[in-house]
Amino acid sequence: MASPQTPPGFPSDVRYLTTPVASPLLPALDRLTYTTPCPPHLLPNPPPRVAIRVITDPRHPAKGQRGLFNAGTEDLERGTWIRDYVGWVHTEAEADPKSEYDLSLERRAVTPLGGEGADEASGESRFEVVGCDATTMGGEARFVNDYRGVPGFERPNAVFELRSWDIPGMVGRKGVRMAVWAGPHGVAKGAEICVSYGKGYWRPKEAQGQSRLAEGAKEEPRAKVGRGRRVAKAKQG
Repeated sequence: MASPQTPPGFPSDVRYLTTPVASPLLPALDRLTYTTPCPPHLLPNPPPRVAIRVITDPRHPAKGQRGLFNAGTEDLERGTWIRDYVGWVHTEAEADPKSEYDLSLERRAVTPLGGEGADEASGESRFEVVGCDATTMGGEARFVNDYRGVPGFERPNAVFELRSWDIPGMVGRKGVRMAVWAGPHGVAKGAEICVSYGKGYWRPKEAQGQSRLAEGAKEEPRAKVGRGRRVAKAKQG
């Protein structure tokens, strides 16, 4: 199979993906769910035209970094699927605590603390997280910036939500992706596509006196895998 064509503006030191890559340690069911290729005819809508551009506006918090823009000839209507957030899908144990491109795909309870005999009334459980890290490999969605401080933005114009589709030939099995969607007010022609990383992302930055915007996220995106946040219920494909 031919490698996907790398889009203009994509950094040469990052591997371009259109389908997530699974860690060898990822359980078989998670591999099936999160890295099975999605047939083009099962996408929510045809991929809209986007462009990766270096930001030159001195007022922009991410000046000198890349952003993702609506490069089509029309506005994107609310709910339009824009791109999937793809990368290296991994277990929580493999998460890089320094990564700014690692999203939580799923957070699930595993075993009550203390194992058998634990106080079930306390509701305390151990959780494990499946993450998707686009640091060294990913797609266009890794360049989606946070809206805060961006000139002309009072709110995000896009959101991150999971989507799902029925895997062909596998009854009852669904593929799942984190995806970028046009927000309630749509995305204007030529506009940068921006989401909210969530306040939890910015608290550590503020504490360290940092103001740099990282590229990529989710509506509670960029929640670190260790925090194990989960986003909205998957949209059905």
